[in-house]
Amino acid sequence: MYQPDPGSFRDPASHVVHEGGRVLRLLDERGLRGWEALSSSEFFAEATAAGKLIPAHRVDFEGSEAAAAIEHPVVPFVSYPYEWTFSMLKDAALLQLDLLDRALRAGLTIKDATPFNIQFVDGRPQFIDVGSFEAYEPGEPWIGYRQFTRQFLFPLMLHAWAGVAYQPWLRGDMEGPTAADMRRLLSLGRRLKPAAMMHVSLQARMEERMSGASVRQELKSAGFSAELILANVAKLQRLVSSLEWDGTGHGWVEYESCSHVERDRETKGGFLEGAIERHGPRRVLDLGANDGYFSEIARRHGALAVAVDGDEQVLDALYRRGTTVSLALGDLTNPSPAQGWAGVERPSLFQRARPDLVIAYGLIHHLIYTASIPPTTVIDWLASFGCPVLVEFVSPEDPMVARLTANKTSAELHPGRTAPEFESILGARFETLGRVELGGGVRALYEVAPLNR
Repeated sequence: MYQPDPGSFRDPASHVVHEGGRVLRLLDERGLRGWEALSSSEFFAEATAAGKLIPAHRVDFEGSEAAAAIEHPVVPFVSYPYEWTFSMLKDAALLQLDLLDRALRAGLTIKDATPFNIQFVDGRPQFIDVGSFEAYEPGEPWIGYRQFTRQFLFPLMLHAWAGVAYQPWLRGDMEGPTAADMRRLLSLGRRLKPAAMMHVSLQARMEERMSGASVRQELKSAGFSAELILANVAKLQRLVSSLEWDGTGHGWVEYESCSHVERDRETKGGFLEGAIERHGPRRVLDLGANDGYFSEIARRHGALAVAVDGDEQVLDALYRRGTTVSLALGDLTNPSPAQGWAGVERPSLFQRARPDLVIAYGLIHHLIYTASIPPTTVIDWLASFGCPVLVEFVSPEDPMVARLTANKTSAELHPGRTAPEFESILGARFETLGRVELGGGVRALYEVAPLNR
């Protein structure tokens, strides 16, 4: 029996279902016509061969009234645009525009333009919604333009031109900022740029003057053509390519200069490799991954590695280095929740991660001292993953702890911070499989497995 994907229901012509480990897309008659136009084109073969478009093939499928079914490979880890760094969203935007350009030249169009149709596979963006393609009807405008500006262009402009992180906005409103929002947020100097006048000011006036339906009809009546859309796409490609983020920030960039980082890396890496050999995890979740060093060790050993960190600068640098690690930008004290329609359309970060092994190096002292989360609560959270965990303990005598607690009195700190207390808390929830003391004498690594596995 198949299960509908909770995030695939908006397009009546095409929706995704799951059957065992298979991912299927069910098509109605309109969707089938679009698929036949796409799959018979040279564009489809070229785009899938280049890794820009997810492979798909038609299959027989019983138990549904659909006109046809096609099957996709499983995307190893699904992430959302509010978990992407600037460079990831920028590359996704350029992929959307490149595919639209190539599709139009093949007599096709893409009927929507949302980053939720793109996933990162082996570190590069891939368009996964083949149901978005259909034959281009002469005279039709590009109906995805407004969605593209709200969910791709405007968030990138916010980051590049206003220094405002777009991720909280897209998490709070997945439709993205409107042109009117952007007109209020951009400085006068930025609003007077030709690109802003065209994509922000002009669109804001159109939003005020007419509905989406009347805009579409007015554009169609004006005699739109594929050539006009291609010209607009070329301008958008140049604009998106020109947007740059200075990458300024704090966090790991400053933290990596600490002496223990390089001193302990080899020991930590060996500890991880030993755990991978014992447990053979298919999926490793690296919490507080920093520069991804340990995630990449897991990747080299054949696991899917998901690196989570709240420092956009360091994750963006990791992405631009060409990593094949899956990345998720997020604050571990406030991770991406389940949201969207009925609270299930976009599952939470940890619902999607589903690890077989968790790395928590250099993490829990920040949760305990910076975020004031009780040690018992932190260990309960690690136990909730239901798999082996590699956790680093940092004693109160460590210089980093002294920095983190400089403005706190002892009465403001939770109990459970000493090594004996920590081991007692750990022992109530986990079996300790291994322990290694690190060079400075105030840090130790533990390999633990849940008692109730």
